[in-house]
Amino acid sequence: MIKELGQLAEATISILAEDTIEFDTPFVGRFGLSVLLELRAGDSEKHILFDTNSAAQPLLHNLKIMGKSLDRVSTVYLSHCHYDHTDGLPRVLEALQRPVPVLAHPEIFRPCFEINPDGIRHIGITGHSQSDFERLGAVFTLTRDPLNLMTGVVSTGEIERLTPFEELEDLYTISNGEVVQDHERDDSAIILNLEHGLVILTGCCHAGIVNTMTHARRITGVEKVYAVMGGLHLIGASEEKIQKSVEALQAVDWVFAGHCTGFDGLRRISAAIGDRLRPIHTGSEIRLPVGDPSRAVRTIPPVVRARYRF
Repeated sequence: MIKELGQLAEATISILAEDTIEFDTPFVGRFGLSVLLELRAGDSEKHILFDTNSAAQPLLHNLKIMGKSLDRVSTVYLSHCHYDHTDGLPRVLEALQRPVPVLAHPEIFRPCFEINPDGIRHIGITGHSQSDFERLGAVFTLTRDPLNLMTGVVSTGEIERLTPFEELEDLYTISNGEVVQDHERDDSAIILNLEHGLVILTGCCHAGIVNTMTHARRITGVEKVYAVMGGLHLIGASEEKIQKSVEALQAVDWVFAGHCTGFDGLRRISAAIGDRLRPIHTGSEIRLPVGDPSRAVRTIPPVVRARYRF
């Protein structure tokens, strides 16, 4: 249930760890995603850590270079169970050294695996149970529903899948002792509401960006999507999914995409919307609303880079 949504005044989005690093930066990239949200609404401020990458060490290293820390993080949000978004959680909890709310879907701890010719590959949370994380300080809120995180910020909860072209992937789980297709019901996003419209932050967007945008509009009552950022999972997607995703993104002012979007996905989006697409990399910082379009995505200045050469 969403209470009155309200609006954020501004947001700073820092990409702490992602698959890639930009040219001439001292950051450490790592397959996966972790994002720090620094949010302000009136006199209220909140810091949220969105996903924890496939390892914590890169994001902890990159935080120092960016001049940021986890000290003010009040919520950890897990977009879905896959290891490239959750494996860093134990070390992050150890670094926080205090209890912290962790928001996720009730199915976050389910088995999730691929069946390949050479065997089974588990890609969900392995090696740690819910109680293991709780001993490290996690205080879980596990819900399928949207949830207000602060004024102007809400989680999507479980995203309704309506489109026939945003198909389920070839992944599996266990239900009542049987191997069944994984419906990835835990896939979710965070929505920011600014005066300019909605900003949708996705982890991998397994539900599909068209479904995710439709869901965000429905639960918030806001039609305008100002920005989409994160992974869009167009790697290996069908031609129909890519085409219709790109068509939907043409109505968005800004797209900040990376991780599982893939080269072809980025190329197709760029061809459709030009400079309104800005690829994200480890160390990218995005300040919303966008002021100077030439600085829509920032990174550390050369003088700071030079300090980390040796």
